[in-house]
Amino acid sequence: MAKKTFKYNQKIASSSGRKAVREGMVRKEFWLDPRSLQEAKEFLGLETERETVQAALDLVAFREELTTGVRSLRKLKFERID
Repeated sequence: MAKKTFKYNQKIASSSGRKAVREGMVRKEFWLDPRSLQEAKEFLGLETERETVQAALDLVAFREELTTGVRSLRKLKFERID
């Protein structure tokens, strides 16, 4: 599965002169615990809440990729070479 990675702070100019959101992104509105968001923002060393949420989602996807890789490795049979 190919993963599309976005560069944080990448903006696209709109015709109105305002900075538009990235292509391929969707707008969502939801409630988050501000303490958890601030903690994640500080831990990840990011400047904005948007970057923090995107990075957290990327980390979840990466965790799934790691899990898949580990499961594949567990199926391999290794032999001693000495």
